[in-house]
Amino acid sequence: MLAGMLLASPVYAVDLSLRLHDEEGNPVSLAIVEARLTPAETRPNAPVAEIDQINRRFVPMVLQVWPGQTVNFPNSDNVRHHVYSFSDIKQFSTPLYADENVEPVRFETPGIAVLGCNIHDSMVAYVYVSAWQDVAVSDDAGQVALNGMAEQPQTLHIWHPWLQTPDNTYELDVSSAAAGDRLELTLPVVNPEQQFGFRALLPGGTP
Repeated sequence: MLAGMLLASPVYAVDLSLRLHDEEGNPVSLAIVEARLTPAETRPNAPVAEIDQINRRFVPMVLQVWPGQTVNFPNSDNVRHHVYSFSDIKQFSTPLYADENVEPVRFETPGIAVLGCNIHDSMVAYVYVSAWQDVAVSDDAGQVALNGMAEQPQTLHIWHPWLQTPDNTYELDVSSAAAGDRLELTLPVVNPEQQFGFRALLPGGTP
């Protein structure tokens, strides 16, 4: 009888959505939002992700992947690039290349890999390897949704390379939020191109 009652019990999924903007009301895109409820599984068979090189910029600047996932670095420019990272979670260096393809890079360890180009110092990107299952990235309008969470999170962790906070992370208390709520959040984000004339090399806002 008890087993039958358990099987018949409904399973609820929790959805939360946010709209992120800076102190001037501009949308904050490419922010990573996590609910740290369930550890992410290693996904070596996940589709190959991609960071392109367009007009001497990495596109997208922030890419979220899973542990074990590989990332391809095509070059859509008419100049050569040399992608590298000295980050703790992944150190690699591609050969100098233009039209030819290079082997995708596998990111096994959760954390953040900061990427640069040995030829163009103004280029920077971030590969965010998620340690948690419930994670999403804000779009160009600053909107992001976490759907299908197994329970109501108490806190959401938000990461963006331009956040003026320790470790570029902002903690949002959502313990009183109701499932299905849409939350508005102002983040202390500063574009380093406006502040320093170029970009931040490392998380933490260090130019």
